[in-house]
Amino acid sequence: MTPCITPRRHGLRALVGAAVLLGALSTPALAQSAQKYALQIAVLSTSINFGEGSSSISGAGLEPQIRFNRLVSKEKFAISMGIGAQYTKHSSSGEDLNISGVFLEPRFVPIIGSNSVFPYISGRLALLQQSSNFGTSSTGYAYGGGGGIVIKLSKTVNLDAGAQLVRQKFGEFVFNDDGSPAEFNPFTTYAAKIGLNFGFPR
Repeated sequence: MTPCITPRRHGLRALVGAAVLLGALSTPALAQSAQKYALQIAVLSTSINFGEGSSSISGAGLEPQIRFNRLVSKEKFAISMGIGAQYTKHSSSGEDLNISGVFLEPRFVPIIGSNSVFPYISGRLALLQQSSNFGTSSTGYAYGGGGGIVIKLSKTVNLDAGAQLVRQKFGEFVFNDDGSPAEFNPFTTYAAKIGLNFGFPR
């Protein structure tokens, strides 16, 4: 009878080992969502600083993105990637400045041992366009980074709150009133956001 029992013990050990391995691999996947992909919708609050001697201009907007949650999954950290679009509007003294574009947002998520709270460090790279009621539009780019926290609300829904410091640069534009050329000096934007992400497939 002994030769028949030994293989069963080995089989049980193999099943236990596989379960432990799967558990270790699945933990980082929860870093942004339990699902492979997530759709995120966030509202933005922004403040533009044009440099020394200039007052800051506040703004607000929206940011949808899709996240690839399992780009890299390790025991102690995870890396996800977001691809999305952004739109913000800034107004001051009757002048409106609109900024829109597309972006990449990688995130580094340390595994802290919680199944419901996930802090992250984020980066930002964007292609943008500005339009206004005082001049012609022009294209530009932005780069920066920040951080935030994701709080699990349910199996497929998370609350996501974060902030970033972003440097922006746009090309030359022409004033509407006199046709003279001008350009924005590189400027800094402080952005805070809060939103929900919805994991899929279930």
